[in-house]
Amino acid sequence: MAGRAREAAPAPRLVVASNNAAKLAELHRLLRGAGWRLVSLADAHADGDLREPGPGYRENALAKATAACAATGLTALADDSGIEVDALRGWPGPESARWLGPDASDADRLGALRDEVERRCPDDPRVRYVCVVALARPGGEPVVARGECLGTLVAPAGSGGFGYDPGFLSVDLGITFGQTTDEEKDRVSHRARALARLAGAGVLQAQPGAR
Repeated sequence: MAGRAREAAPAPRLVVASNNAAKLAELHRLLRGAGWRLVSLADAHADGDLREPGPGYRENALAKATAACAATGLTALADDSGIEVDALRGWPGPESARWLGPDASDADRLGALRDEVERRCPDDPRVRYVCVVALARPGGEPVVARGECLGTLVAPAGSGGFGYDPGFLSVDLGITFGQTTDEEKDRVSHRARALARLAGAGVLQAQPGAR
């Protein structure tokens, strides 16, 4: 042979601006085939806390993505998401992970939210999941997209997913996100829909020459 075949170049890295292991696992599934090698903040040596200045999903996602991009020099993806109760004007929304305090578990938050709905709007348990994703690229303008999925707040069923998933009865699927397979959830979830909009904008696929 005249020479060895050149080894394929490694996939460019995409740093995920999150410390949530369950969310990282979901993003690995959703971005399969996009050509990236996903790395965590810790893997990219930028494992400090990321600020969420609010007041909304967009501001939080943009702040995290731009901070991670600046700290690492890599393309960075961040999201901010929450559950909104229609009858309570979208509460708890961006505060979904924080409104019960820093030591509350997912089960604590779901139980407390169900108690609030039962107390304040027992005849209207309609909810929606909302996700805003932001992609920040070195030398480029960040791109933002939003996704939603509708549901009803119910007694927990199933042990899959994370966050409020066991109590989120999906309108699309007729079961809770705690009862779905990963593949079922990934077809209809708020995060999947937000990422699909990024893909539709032509910015989600890894580009040759990216780091």
